[in-house]
Amino acid sequence: MRVSRDAPANPSATHRSGRHAQAVLEDARAEVADLLHSVPRNILFTSGATEANNLAILGLARGMRRMLGEPIPLIASRAEHPSALAPLRLLQQEGFPLQLLPLDANAAFSADDFVQAVKTEGCLLVAQWANNETGVLQPIEAIASQCAHPILWHCDAVQGAGKEPFFDALWQSTSLSLSGHKLGAPKGVGVLRLAEDAILDPIAVGGGQQRGLRSGTESPALAASFAHALRLALEGLESYRRSAKACCNMFLQTLRQLGLEFQENHCSSRGLSNTLHLSFPNLDGRLLLPACDADGLDLSAGAACSSGAALASPVLLACGMDKDLARASLRISFGPQSRPEETQEAAQRLGKLLLRLYEVAKR
Repeated sequence: MRVSRDAPANPSATHRSGRHAQAVLEDARAEVADLLHSVPRNILFTSGATEANNLAILGLARGMRRMLGEPIPLIASRAEHPSALAPLRLLQQEGFPLQLLPLDANAAFSADDFVQAVKTEGCLLVAQWANNETGVLQPIEAIASQCAHPILWHCDAVQGAGKEPFFDALWQSTSLSLSGHKLGAPKGVGVLRLAEDAILDPIAVGGGQQRGLRSGTESPALAASFAHALRLALEGLESYRRSAKACCNMFLQTLRQLGLEFQENHCSSRGLSNTLHLSFPNLDGRLLLPACDADGLDLSAGAACSSGAALASPVLLACGMDKDLARASLRISFGPQSRPEETQEAAQRLGKLLLRLYEVAKR
């Protein structure tokens, strides 16, 4: 709000107000670059992670096709977010060969599968840091260390950032995407971090902003908010992880005390500390989310941007779960402001709701 008030001009304008807005924008870019172990010229502000994923995947693949004269192989897992899988499918329609690798029961992919799938240097891997549904942490370090020759690698780091510490393997990615609202910044801003040698074809042209790689008027206010939120998230990371873990434990304990049976799809040993994913056998999944919403519980069944569809999650189906159980599943996550006592109340409300739904199912 302060930047919107004090630097309202277009940062591309050459007048004094425009130059001031540009200075604020570039200060934010420099701060983000410092936090992401990069340099300012390799930080692109976007409208969110969906745009960042599209720009990275489409831009890297098309850039390499332009350089090599032919489409390059694309390798990803079925765990990727729809904003990564959709551009991969689009590239497949353009003639790029696409291989999607399998998942285990927690939606984790195998690093060995990725390494074995890499046949040549000219390919693009798309491998997320943490899954957005089950919260499982993917074997990123193993991928970075086992790949014996240079490859392109886009990492969707949205779900892990601010919940897990950054580590060196992430900085080996060719591109890395982040979302502002996952960190406490306003909705409508994201970041794409590029490696110094990344060859990226733009997907939107016209204004020439951000080295011509992402045209469009930038928002100093959103950029400054992103930088501030990212720094606060990293500073409060360990406290958040402890409180989130306590919330998860309290939630599960409360549901068990109510006598509910459920299947845990998250992975406590290698998963995000704030995320639970539960399935409820013999429950009509079509009733689950509407009932939660009517009871004031803000829960989801999958990716929030596609949760309006009453369909089984493709990620859960790829894990080998049957369609009925996949539809009767909930993703439960806790934010930095969540407290164990509130968590207990929420779990009690959900548990009583589920018991009512089971009673309905028996009739």
